[in-house]
Amino acid sequence: SSCTWGIGVDAMSAVRLAAFALGPSWQPQWQPRPGVSAPCRRSSSGGPPSPGRAGSCSPLALLALSAASLTRAADSLRRRSPALCRAGVRIARRVAVAAASSASVRAPEPFRTDDGAVLEVLGGPSTAPSDSPSVGQEATVLLVHGSYHAAWCWDQHFLGFLRAAGFHTYAVSLRGQGRGTVVKANPVAGTLETHAADVAAVAKHLREVHGRRVAIVGHSFGSLIAQRAVADLRLEGQDDVLAGLALLSGVPPNGIGSLAWRYVLRDLGLTWRITWGFATRAFERDADLCRELFFDRDLPEETLREYMKELSKSCPQGTRLLDLRALQSSLPVPAGADLPGSLPVLVFGGDSDVIVDGQAMEDSARANGVPFYITLEGVAHDAMLDSRWQSAAEPLLSWLKALSDGPEAVAEWERRCLAGTGSARVVAVSPAT
Repeated sequence: SSCTWGIGVDAMSAVRLAAFALGPSWQPQWQPRPGVSAPCRRSSSGGPPSPGRAGSCSPLALLALSAASLTRAADSLRRRSPALCRAGVRIARRVAVAAASSASVRAPEPFRTDDGAVLEVLGGPSTAPSDSPSVGQEATVLLVHGSYHAAWCWDQHFLGFLRAAGFHTYAVSLRGQGRGTVVKANPVAGTLETHAADVAAVAKHLREVHGRRVAIVGHSFGSLIAQRAVADLRLEGQDDVLAGLALLSGVPPNGIGSLAWRYVLRDLGLTWRITWGFATRAFERDADLCRELFFDRDLPEETLREYMKELSKSCPQGTRLLDLRALQSSLPVPAGADLPGSLPVLVFGGDSDVIVDGQAMEDSARANGVPFYITLEGVAHDAMLDSRWQSAAEPLLSWLKALSDGPEAVAEWERRCLAGTGSARVVAVSPAT
């Protein structure tokens, strides 16, 4: 049978449109392994994937091959009847999700950069039921960790939470961190620019794969890297890759210089413990110090010990994520008015964070042209692992849903936050002078 949505659509075309509307599941830059044939090999020209060999593509991978041509059809449909298109796309997404839920979805493969580094990737497509109203959110989410962490820190709570809410969500381990590898061992895993280029490459890949703009969420130093990646994409005119930027307990665009001096003047003892903890990685051995730096007092001791083991494996011994001295030449990162166009930005973090304080969040908000930041009561630095992790996950989810509904919804969300009608604690920020 067939139906008409302004253009003729037979049954097979409906399936193809469903595949386009949902976006294919993760299509890695496949690295062949012994005895494993590539389900789909990316073409050398950078176009859509092509079959590795006859019969080697799964049905879901074959559906993904139609995405490029369907883009033109969807654009035509949008021009003819935007409202009808939105209704059709909602139906198509549900059809595609139902089909995907009956098939096995393999875990994402590592991402290989142009210079041969391999980045660990966790997460995957939305896991929301096909009949859920949350199916088909318009943004894909990319989570970026900070120093001495890796993608695992998002896998404890945030990945499952956001995927269940209808978002395709992925977490990447930065160069040389987690289970990733580098071509050559180095005492410093990378520069701000190389880490940012990696994040931008993964974001562009996700944009291509799922057909949705990407919201990048950075934590701690991962926020600084995320801001650099976003700045690079926007300066290159690739705004269509991005849906938004969220900075959780994030390092502001000007780095940690002023932050460090505030701590010296405020609490010399705490400054020493932070410096000692990071310089010697003492938080991997000292449970009390680890709790003070990263977690709240309510986190169970057993969970704390498990996290300490993961932290010790996140960054190879003798390696640092960034060289803080060399970093100074790369600061400040362009943000806000320094960049063309505009982009929704969320700044939020815990009021029990001993590493990134409220002034740093205010600096981030002001630099990015955001009128406020959200403070999370009782939440420590590692908000995504904290016993109160939902206090951080819920405002992020609320903001992501607003992103999916468009600029007007984001503006309304910001108005509600500033008016105090939401559940979040909001601190207003005066514009930069």
